[in-house]
Amino acid sequence: MSGIEQYFGEGFDCACGRHHRTAFGNFELSHGAIKKLPEILKNLGFKKPFLLSDTNTHLAAGAEVEEVLKASGIPFVSHILKSPENGNLTPDERTFGSAAMGLSGEPSCDVVVSVGSGTINDTGRLLSFLTGREFLLVMTAPSMDGLVSGVAPMIYNDLKTTFPAHAPLALIGDLDVLVKAPDIMIAAGAGDIIGKYNCLNDWKLSRIVNDEYYCETIAGIMGEAVRKTAESVNGLAAHEEQAIADLTEALVFSGLAMDFSGNSRPASGAEHHMAHYWEMQALFEKRHANLHGTEVGIGAVIALSVYEILAGMEKPDFDALKKGAYGRMPYEAWEQEMRRCYKEGVDAVLTLEKTAKKNDPEELIARLDRIEAHWDEIIALAKSAPSPEKIDEMLLTLHGARRPYEVGISKDKVHDAIMYAKELRNRYTVLQLMWDLGKLPEVADVLTERYGG
Repeated sequence: MSGIEQYFGEGFDCACGRHHRTAFGNFELSHGAIKKLPEILKNLGFKKPFLLSDTNTHLAAGAEVEEVLKASGIPFVSHILKSPENGNLTPDERTFGSAAMGLSGEPSCDVVVSVGSGTINDTGRLLSFLTGREFLLVMTAPSMDGLVSGVAPMIYNDLKTTFPAHAPLALIGDLDVLVKAPDIMIAAGAGDIIGKYNCLNDWKLSRIVNDEYYCETIAGIMGEAVRKTAESVNGLAAHEEQAIADLTEALVFSGLAMDFSGNSRPASGAEHHMAHYWEMQALFEKRHANLHGTEVGIGAVIALSVYEILAGMEKPDFDALKKGAYGRMPYEAWEQEMRRCYKEGVDAVLTLEKTAKKNDPEELIARLDRIEAHWDEIIALAKSAPSPEKIDEMLLTLHGARRPYEVGISKDKVHDAIMYAKELRNRYTVLQLMWDLGKLPEVADVLTERYGG
């Protein structure tokens, strides 16, 4: 397991000054791993699992899980959510409500076991957290990086929101199941990891500009996951067992990094914010969203293109930028744009800005002071970023989407995402930096023409 076990148990005191610990401590990645579920349940003291799947993941592994439990004499309750005929299950109130209602009549179930990797995973981890039960995961595809994280990104009131949740006490990855995952899901999982090329830069950027907490150990864990995935792209395209195992481990490492930091910062930057924005637009338009990792990969190409532009910039006139801080878009005009873009989800965006003050003139001036003081360091960071062409080539090898229009994202939504996806989170990224420098509209125009189709 490539050293994953060293992070289990009591955790460790880190050079960053924090003690890092995860509740996750049982990782079974092997042929026939599902057959080990009864033993894992018994070792952890659970007597009656609540199995959560959807019609797709039940076919992939859920039915086998049921047969294994029956053969072992372990009682269970199975709740199968209905997947859309053409698309993916949406991680929203309806999905969660169905799962919660299924569990509500089964008080004797003492653990939630999700059979799936994306929405089913996040729904199960949130359900276990809110009902005071523990959580186990039987994954069906290496398609996303939240496998062992302690948070669940769900759509609530039409806004992608991250909720505290349970990391799984055990993760079961049966290679006999995982190697059969569709190309699109493997490419999505790899895209989710490849996106870390950008988010790790964004984390360093925020450390420079805002003195945000940054941990070299956590960043190193995430960097190793990215390296292994990059080296595995050819094998992943061929569904080679070792490559699938390496990607699965990389996804687990990503979850550990989030668990250790207490949030998604080591695994989510501007590329994720754009992906979340596009997911919300699909929801508003009542159409099925693309796989999250698919859009993250596309977002990574765009975000690293922003770094490429930054790397070639001359030092701006900071005195002029500070003088013009109060002449930026008035709040009323900004709010009108937020209502246009975020529609039913706008209230959460407006509420966030009241506390984050990302667009406040005084906060902007203070950031400009720090940006000016660290300009050379920022440019050095931008020059060290991987080229967008590197990510492009990986996605091409993986048979994954590389451009927004390939997955139904319109040109205007590419522009809006570059301009306004930063409003989704109080996280400093290269998009916020470009706004601070007064360059974001220009960057949005250039990259929309380049990538918008």
